[in-house]
Amino acid sequence: MFTDLSWKVIHQIINQTINEMVDEQQTLDVISLRARLREMAEKETDEVRVLCYWQASKVLNRLPPTVSANQLLHAARHAFRTPLDHELS
Repeated sequence: MFTDLSWKVIHQIINQTINEMVDEQQTLDVISLRARLREMAEKETDEVRVLCYWQASKVLNRLPPTVSANQLLHAARHAFRTPLDHELS
């Protein structure tokens, strides 16, 4: 159950971060998204959320540095269904 919950949270975190960055008209690529996730993890006090931010960053680490917003959203959906050691296709 914890695993299911954490994957749902990871999916939500990636989507929320992408949406915030788009709303702020920031550059949206894997490097900037991972930097934002690290920044959010450092400010977070809830240990489970910190872990989810780091796991979300690991999911995005599997993507090339320059991808489309659709590919980032696909990675978020994919993260919900697969373990970290599974390769994206």
